[in-house]
Amino acid sequence: MNSNSGRNVNSNNSPEDTQRRTRERTIMNSRRNVNSNNSPEDTKRHTRERIATNSRNHAETLTLTVTGINSEGTGISRTESGVVFVHGALPGEKVRARIVARKKDFAVADTVSVDEASPGRVSTRCRYYGRCGGCQLQHAGYTTQLQLKAGIVRDAMTRIGGFDPEIFAGLTCEPSPESWGYRNKAAFPVQDMAGRIVTGFYRAGTHRLELIRTCPVNAKRLNEMYTKILDGLTQNHYPFDGYSEATHTGKLRHIITRTGMNTGESLLSFVVNGKLSAKSVKSLASLGNLARPDTLTVNHNSKPGNVILGSYTESLTGTGTISERLGEYRLMFDTASFFQVNTGQAEKLFSYAAMMAGDARNILELYSGAGSLTCWLAGNAVNVTSVEEYRGAVKMAVRNLEANNLGNVRALCGRSEEVIADLRDSYDAVVLDPPRDGCDRAVLEAVCDFGVRRVVYVSCNPATLARDCRVLAGKGYRLEGVRAFDMFPQTAHVESVAVMVR
Repeated sequence: MNSNSGRNVNSNNSPEDTQRRTRERTIMNSRRNVNSNNSPEDTKRHTRERIATNSRNHAETLTLTVTGINSEGTGISRTESGVVFVHGALPGEKVRARIVARKKDFAVADTVSVDEASPGRVSTRCRYYGRCGGCQLQHAGYTTQLQLKAGIVRDAMTRIGGFDPEIFAGLTCEPSPESWGYRNKAAFPVQDMAGRIVTGFYRAGTHRLELIRTCPVNAKRLNEMYTKILDGLTQNHYPFDGYSEATHTGKLRHIITRTGMNTGESLLSFVVNGKLSAKSVKSLASLGNLARPDTLTVNHNSKPGNVILGSYTESLTGTGTISERLGEYRLMFDTASFFQVNTGQAEKLFSYAAMMAGDARNILELYSGAGSLTCWLAGNAVNVTSVEEYRGAVKMAVRNLEANNLGNVRALCGRSEEVIADLRDSYDAVVLDPPRDGCDRAVLEAVCDFGVRRVVYVSCNPATLARDCRVLAGKGYRLEGVRAFDMFPQTAHVESVAVMVR
């Protein structure tokens, strides 16, 4: 058909068709006029959104059978074209999924609909779920979550660690006392959006904010404080703005809320970029007092990037610390202190780890933090040597030990891989509680050289736990057992305690 014939076809349109097309052209022209006034950033964002929309409209859609789940809570489907990781799908389900990314060896997809649902699938409780990146497993019932997490630990220990699957035949995941409202700490990033300060949680895999008003996994007191601050930011004008990672400008970077679940005490902290004027400090204090925390602090972080806290914190009201009660111990912590986010489950975890140290009289604890687990270990042992890298945490640990009349601990400050090289004492057991990256190889080598008969390894990352246990096994240790603890319900994260003996 040539161009003239095309015009002849349109010339036969009815008056209604002509009017409709005129309206459509008017609307499109008005949109172009509006967009012509956009800033360069808005134009780029609109372009990205149009590309994303077009990609979704033309994306490949498949029917997939999901056979497993990975450590990020994403379903796994194996096809003739390779592995597909399916967001929002559970093992045993048949789903319709849209491919959102293809790599050489795998693809990533989003669940569009569920044709055959798992018996463990439930309706989600949070209205932000699927956009907010905080939770990954709200679509799974709690019993199913526990089964999946035990499976994640089992898979890591066999696939990465190389251990016999028979060891984990009876592995289960210890349920949390509370599966909702359990978090005693939350950190909310702050940004500037169209001239107003906004806050929330990051969307999964991005630093784009999902603006939220409440979070069902946060403790009630955290939601109360956050809502008060949110209302204050919305209803009032302040002489500071939200932070931009891209330009390292803006003053208010994060809002941090903490609470003692068993004491009711609360802490609120504002993380700021650079020095504040006296007027800004006064305004921050006024904003913070809306939430009525027991103590209000300001943390100063002037370094570019996404690290939340800086090295200096000052108190605006209160002492800068709050306390929590775990078992028979009362523990203090401040804005920067590491403290397990699930108080009830932490008590179970610490009690179990201390029990797994057995009848050890002399214990070496590495990566000891503010002394929470140290208290449990000191309650059973004759002597404990604790090692922690961060000086503020060591000071807090000493304070906690003194407050609980535990005088049998020597608290050392330094990197574990450096301090351990200078230790000459003999130990019956070593307790490891490293960050997600696991232990430095030098630490594992030194532990083996000590010749201790028992190693208790507390981990928040099954992959690095399995890797490090494999190293210990290669040095003559035997895996006695592993227990999983659900420290983070509604997420794919899982805590574990492994015991190695020789």
